[in-house]
Amino acid sequence: MNFRAMSESKIEFIWDIVATQIEGDRLVKQLMLKNTKNAKISILELAGVFVSIGREPNSAQWGLLPSDQIGYVITNELMEMKISGIFTGDVHHNSARQAITAAGDGATAAISAGKFISF
Repeated sequence: MNFRAMSESKIEFIWDIVATQIEGDRLVKQLMLKNTKNAKISILELAGVFVSIGREPNSAQWGLLPSDQIGYVITNELMEMKISGIFTGDVHHNSARQAITAAGDGATAAISAGKFISF
């Protein structure tokens, strides 16, 4: 990996770790961490958390849907695929992959699917 963030001295990368719990009353105070290699538990003091689940789509489970080279499903602007009656949301090609656009993409897919089944 060659991310610009890796050269930033104020950012520390912690590998092979999963967050198991966020601690704090009204504000985030600490994060409970578990090492995925040795199961050791540790606590990280902090003032905030940004959660990212990655940018690789989990679309392989649906079989051979039309997708790009990374795995994002090809749709039109109505979130419908070339296969009649199949719609998708945030896993589509050209998605901004943000919570707010995922909600909009899901709503578009739901409306399109509703129109499809009610003709």
